[in-house]
Amino acid sequence: MIDIQKFGRRYRIFERLDSKNYPHTFQRFWSYKLKVENKDSHILDRENRARTLQKLGSILKIWQWNRPYEFDYCFQKMEKSIEKISDSYNRIRNFSLIEFDKVPEKDLKIIWYEFGKIKDQDNTSNFYGELVMTITKPLMFLWGQTPAFDSVVRAKMPLLNHQGFNNTRWEFSLWLRVMKELQNYLNDNAELTITFRKKSQEKYGTNRIVPFGQFLDLYYWTENRLDTGLKTEDDFGVEKKQKIGFEEEKRQEEYHNLVSLLNKLRSAGKISAVERRDYEKNWRNQPNNRDLLMKELERKLSN
Repeated sequence: MIDIQKFGRRYRIFERLDSKNYPHTFQRFWSYKLKVENKDSHILDRENRARTLQKLGSILKIWQWNRPYEFDYCFQKMEKSIEKISDSYNRIRNFSLIEFDKVPEKDLKIIWYEFGKIKDQDNTSNFYGELVMTITKPLMFLWGQTPAFDSVVRAKMPLLNHQGFNNTRWEFSLWLRVMKELQNYLNDNAELTITFRKKSQEKYGTNRIVPFGQFLDLYYWTENRLDTGLKTEDDFGVEKKQKIGFEEEKRQEEYHNLVSLLNKLRSAGKISAVERRDYEKNWRNQPNNRDLLMKELERKLSN
């Protein structure tokens, strides 16, 4: 199913594509996760949740996870769901795809249905199953063990023998079957598993937690980019962008993060309306102090 030599080449291509979204990249998010998580702490606990949402939201917006809805509408629901799945995430976070059959199914089901509600208005959808990418795309970042299963990956990954695999809506049971098949494939291909571990060690300095699902996803997603006519790795070099355009995009993302934090603080009664306006004014007028201001707001939210 996966050619190891092609994986190496496609990973380098993916890196170049991913780097175009700097600083909102998968690699930076995964490095953040590895830095935070240990026996007692994880990225969705009370102390780290706000910062994780800030980082995750920036990436999901770029990846257009919210389609066909407005991003803010979906992400406000995501914020509530993240809080509700915190304990379940904590119980699954140290399981990898190669031991998927050992992951507590109860916690997987909680995560699946909590994320699945995000794009179903008031959770009253009569559709069959849940929109798979609503669930798997953020979970690929948070956990790393499931591919995102977007339409490109579903078309390329040879698992079409599973009824409904190529649909946009999946039932929880279908996801379980697909994940167990991927687990079996990895466990039957020791050389590939070793390759993934080596790549994790090379890029992140550890193979303690390996993003097996993300590695599988990028293999098939990048294959599609090759099929669209971009035939060589050089074609994927970081495109020259106008500095003004890049800076404006970056500023908009940072401003979105600021507003999200201010709204949370205001809702929690930790700042007044006047303080909220002052923080926003300082952010606009003191661009060199924006990082310090954001850290101050994160501390207020966690206290």
